Amino acid sequence: MFTLKDFSTIFCCSIRTIDRRIIKVKPLFKKFNTNTRKHFYTIDEANKLIKIIGIPPNNEFNRQLADKLPELFK
Repeated sequence: MFTLKDFSTIFCCSIRTIDRRIIKVKPLFKKFNTNTRKHFYTIDEANKLIKIIGIPPNNEFNRQLADKLPELFK
């Protein structure tokens, strides 16, 4: 499970910036309710969000994360 804080760590930017980039694609996910916030994202949803946001920087944290979860960056 991933949160916006995890995405901000991956992309080295603020949580607000990440939220502004994904606000338009949130309704595409299953079980999306407009009255509630979505706090956690599955690996499949996180993979789609990473593709939408862009290419993450190549740093040590991202390399370790890619070793643990290779399906995240495919």
